[in-house]
Amino acid sequence: MSELVLDKKSYVEVRQYGFGTKLFFLYFLNVCDWFCTQVLIDTGYFHEANPIMGWIMDYPIVGFFVKCILPLALSILIWLFYKVFKLEQNKFTNFMIYSGVIIYSAVILVHILNFIMLYLNS
Repeated sequence: MSELVLDKKSYVEVRQYGFGTKLFFLYFLNVCDWFCTQVLIDTGYFHEANPIMGWIMDYPIVGFFVKCILPLALSILIWLFYKVFKLEQNKFTNFMIYSGVIIYSAVILVHILNFIMLYLNS
């Protein structure tokens, strides 16, 4: 009878990212969105598609607070909440984080396309 023996180097380990890492990545995409949006608005050829954020982005300090400082504080509070109460990641939290990453990735892709259009038209 033959036995299959696997040593530790013969299998591929699947990397599981921690909750804090996922939150940080989502926050990073949010900051990238704010930065790209601000740069595109400053060119004068683009405007914010969301009317409420358009008003907020008219005031750069307020826009920075709403898009960078406030989400950072909320991310830290959510992370601390999970750590203090020793909560486990579940399907719902992963779904929400991954949905946010997908949406922000699509928005960043639109920003990249807008930068390309801006470059080609100059």
